[in-house]
Amino acid sequence: MCSMYWNLNTKLKCPNCGKSSLWNLQTHFLGDYGSCLNEYKLKEKVNELSNTSVTLDGKNDNFIGDCPNCDKFFDLGAEIVDGKVEKVFFTKCGLKVFKIAQNGLNSW
Repeated sequence: MCSMYWNLNTKLKCPNCGKSSLWNLQTHFLGDYGSCLNEYKLKEKVNELSNTSVTLDGKNDNFIGDCPNCDKFFDLGAEIVDGKVEKVFFTKCGLKVFKIAQNGLNSW
């Protein structure tokens, strides 16, 4: 049986390389056994979410994803309304960690 995460496919512009492409994002938020087989798109009803409305901001949970062009990993937040992911956004924490890793601890 696969892990308790689910997938969201959406087009994003990478903060590192600047290229736009289709990203595969993953989250454990309300995932269940077998959820890893489920892939969704923005504004599509997500079975795992039922009718949940919440903002994932990195403190309560988040998505992770890597750019298919440059392979850099990022944390992303999401606005979820009535069981649908309405939008995703790069979290400040995720961008801060990226900047530190890219430029060294003293550059932030």
